[in-house]
Amino acid sequence: MTCRSCKVQAFAKINLTLEVYGKRPDGYHALRSLVLPISLADTLEIELADRLATDTGFADDLILKAARILGGGRGASVKVAKRIPVGGGLGGGSADAAAALKGLNELWGLGKTLEELMAIGAQVGSDVPALIYGKPCIMEGRGEIVKPLPENLQAAFAEPLALVLANPGVNSSTREVYANCTPRLDFSAEKEYNTTPINDLEAPALRLYPQIGELKALMGAGAMMSGSGSTVFKIVASEAEALAVRDALRGRGYWAEVAHTIVR
Repeated sequence: MTCRSCKVQAFAKINLTLEVYGKRPDGYHALRSLVLPISLADTLEIELADRLATDTGFADDLILKAARILGGGRGASVKVAKRIPVGGGLGGGSADAAAALKGLNELWGLGKTLEELMAIGAQVGSDVPALIYGKPCIMEGRGEIVKPLPENLQAAFAEPLALVLANPGVNSSTREVYANCTPRLDFSAEKEYNTTPINDLEAPALRLYPQIGELKALMGAGAMMSGSGSTVFKIVASEAEALAVRDALRGRGYWAEVAHTIVR
């Protein structure tokens, strides 16, 4: 290849629904979630190099994990400009890994298909396959099963939805939130998919981190937590409304951003 560097956007996600079921034999909970990728993104600058390196400073670096599985000893340098809150339930680390897999696949000239990249992503983290897929989808298993939206749901998400995101400034522990969650008992892959906004991890997260509940109450009806927290989102009628809510929240000292869903 003639190109030795690239810049890749790592898009975050929200979980419009997140149902948690019992533990699988591998120790992970079985999940069912309607995942919506959103425009809030980190930016990765990737260059070919003699060895793998990132500037994230994370001990458990999902970018490096993904690159090692994909590259088989190839080298690259990855710099990350962060916008997605760490520990915020928006899939920031998984988004970075997903973007790295796509970018490195091109730079290294590997020619992996989307399906092959998603299979590699499943070895990296639970949210990675859905973020590689990059469109509204249904996520099941521990995250390794990604399905297109059923036909009866496609129209509802065919156009971008405006939303406001806010974070109370606490780093939610995924492990602790799951440990305090009471799982559902009736998982069935054949049952009709539930599209009512719900997050089974919200109640335990609010018990552990009351600040999330305070922010959710401040944002009003329709606000809900994404993933295992701590970010709260609210789908609104227009970008103008989202900007007004964002500015009000910033005025109270919260991190807040406007975004929209990605429907490509």
